[in-house]
Amino acid sequence: MVGSMSSPCAALPVFTLMILLCGEPAAAAKKWCTASSEIGAFVQLGSSFRMYCTSEYPCPGKKSIHINLEEVNSHIHNDTTSSVTVTNIRENKTFTCKCTTSSKDSGICGYDIYPGYPPQAPENLTCIQKGESGSITCSWKKGRETHLWPTSQLWVKTVAPNGTAVVISKLGSGSVTFPVFKSQTFYSVWVTETNKLGSAVSESLNFSLNDIVKPLPPDINGVNCSSRHCILHWDSGQNPLRMQVQYRTDQGSWTTPLFIQANANQTWVMQDLEPLTMYEMRARCKLMPGRGLWSEWSTVQSRTDEEVPLKKLDIWYTEESPQSQNTDLTVLWKEPSKSEAGGRILGYSLEVHDLKQGGTTLYNTNSSAGCSIACTRCNVTLFTYNSKGHSPPVHITLPLQTDQSEVAPLKVRCMPHSNSSNSIAISWQKPATARPVREYLVEWHPARNRKQGLRWKRINHDQLHTVITKDIRPGDCYKGAVYALYDNIIAGKASFLDAFSLESAPTQGPSPSVTVGDGRVTVTWTEIPLEQRGGCLKRYTIYLERAMDRTVRKYGPIDPSLTSYSALSGLHPGEKYNLSMTGSTTAGEGHRGRTCIFFFPRQEDQQVLSVIMFASCTFFLCLLLVISLWQISSVQQRVSKCCFCIMPDIPDPANSKWAKECAAIKGQLMLEYQLSLDDSIESEEEPHTMEVQEFSMPWDLVNPELSSTSPPVGGTTDLCLLLQPNHSPLQAPPLYEGQLTFSYIKSLSHESSSSEQTQETKSTDVTVDYISPQGLLADGSEVEAEEDCLGDLNFFPYRPSPFLEPMFPCGGKLTLDAVKIDCSFLE
Repeated sequence: MVGSMSSPCAALPVFTLMILLCGEPAAAAKKWCTASSEIGAFVQLGSSFRMYCTSEYPCPGKKSIHINLEEVNSHIHNDTTSSVTVTNIRENKTFTCKCTTSSKDSGICGYDIYPGYPPQAPENLTCIQKGESGSITCSWKKGRETHLWPTSQLWVKTVAPNGTAVVISKLGSGSVTFPVFKSQTFYSVWVTETNKLGSAVSESLNFSLNDIVKPLPPDINGVNCSSRHCILHWDSGQNPLRMQVQYRTDQGSWTTPLFIQANANQTWVMQDLEPLTMYEMRARCKLMPGRGLWSEWSTVQSRTDEEVPLKKLDIWYTEESPQSQNTDLTVLWKEPSKSEAGGRILGYSLEVHDLKQGGTTLYNTNSSAGCSIACTRCNVTLFTYNSKGHSPPVHITLPLQTDQSEVAPLKVRCMPHSNSSNSIAISWQKPATARPVREYLVEWHPARNRKQGLRWKRINHDQLHTVITKDIRPGDCYKGAVYALYDNIIAGKASFLDAFSLESAPTQGPSPSVTVGDGRVTVTWTEIPLEQRGGCLKRYTIYLERAMDRTVRKYGPIDPSLTSYSALSGLHPGEKYNLSMTGSTTAGEGHRGRTCIFFFPRQEDQQVLSVIMFASCTFFLCLLLVISLWQISSVQQRVSKCCFCIMPDIPDPANSKWAKECAAIKGQLMLEYQLSLDDSIESEEEPHTMEVQEFSMPWDLVNPELSSTSPPVGGTTDLCLLLQPNHSPLQAPPLYEGQLTFSYIKSLSHESSSSEQTQETKSTDVTVDYISPQGLLADGSEVEAEEDCLGDLNFFPYRPSPFLEPMFPCGGKLTLDAVKIDCSFLE
């Protein structure tokens, strides 16, 4: 394609390379054929033509024509001439004519075709002299790509004052630089472009050096800035006659270029700047007002200083509870612009003097959202401050007296502004009083949010209309008032409602809910979201559809400030209804909201329902009473069981015959145990695990007084004796045949936590205690155990689940400090 022909070397056909490498072809000695084109080797892109192969004698074999080594169909004119037609050529091609015999090619010849475009005349020829003593550079824009290796040439003709002309040429591709001819004052230049398909010439450019000289950029060597202006200094070594200066804030738009005449001081002053603002400045120059070229821009940056705020704040207020004794007020003010603030605001200072109580309160805040105060009548002073000082104070007496109707503006009207969908036009008439009005103030806010969205605007006393645009959105509803301000005490107020900039029908209806009771139906609903109201709501409408016959009744209009409605009439008992609602603005009625389905019952159905509800309540109350009584009964049973475990009239097994016989060997056991324990303490080793052996004891041996009674259920009772470490178990007394046994545990107490306790443990006295199934009841601990049982009782109001663990854990931990006989079998 055309793009593949941009490189001359890549465009050389195969046949040409063969000629260059091999010199004269072999067929030159005996030339068989000649290849040719009817329009030549260089053709225009898209051309159609015919290629010919002509031989001196007929081909003894097969004669063929190839394009880029691929054989194509050819037209044979006679034995020595054949041809092929080429249409719409788009790339370089090589044509080859061959004569092929059975053994080899007996003859070959070829021809290369180069398509392209003739050159176009160069455009936009310009010449510049860089500096008063610099060289001349001429540049131009070439025409379209020709694909045929064109050559460009700049021609320069100079004319001396005496009329002598000199013409030179310089080869180049897009630009040429040449030195200035000192004696020549007039120049004429043009460009020619040539290739194999032709040539083209540009228009001539005639100039003198004063016309093309481009000075060097001005050398800015300093900027001095105050809060409102900057002075630009440049090097006095240059002598431009004309200057152009621009400036802008950081990333802002450049100001309109200012043309100034260079003065002797080489300075320029930029005025009306913003305080504490970064500015970017640039300047360029030219040597003559009407001739020559502008230099490149020189750019510099600098920041202005801060200054004391010079303007008073715009103050206003809102009143939360005007009827109370101590009124809650919110003092508001507009945040000053950067120019008004003189720099960066550090804070706001508010001084409130109570006119009735006499006190003064100071408030300081960094926020511009306002400040809440509480006073019945007070003087308010407000100012802002920065690092250079504070603004002039503004004074107001709050709250203003707005109860005099004769001082209020008359006939306030609000309507959408025709020029914008985000603005509202407000007009009014002068108050009836003859007192002169100092100024008017218009305040507005969204209909549902006065405190957060309050805006205001001050109007001259001779103006009776305005257009508000601040925070006005299409489809929102606004309320507000027009104030006639006379002084810092008295003001006339005329309120307005339902102001909007662009209104439409609501896109959604309210979402109703229905409550049926005492033969009446009450409808409540949630309001339409603000973004879907389309403007100011004028009314609600209820649509009630009877499910039986699909008849619809309409109730309304309903005040949009209401959220409930109870005046539904004509309902048929025992039938189902579908209820929905819509909202309307002045633009029309909106879509219906969610449909609520309800059943209007008969009178007898309501009575049955009341009986069922009464029976249900009675049943649950009785169930609660039974559960409470069962709770108390269960607790009493547990208390009885706990107390039975510690009853004092249970026979003491320690007085039994077996226990007295066992006391005979008690000293020996204790002595061996103490000796073993002392050895373990002296060797600082851990004591060995104590072994316990279980064996059965006869029932009457344990307590002869109970031998005549029946044994407890369970057969024999295991007895556990604490044995000396590393000693064999003691031999248990023989078990009498036919006697019952019971559980019995004996423990020897020993403490070694201190030297005093160690001395006590060396005594042969052993404390004998009883161990119940729930744990140990030591001497003197019966009362504590009983208190624990009773202390854990929780009669009201909690009733533990019967699936949980036992409520009253009676007893302590199971230890081997003492021995007692379990009495649980007596229960």
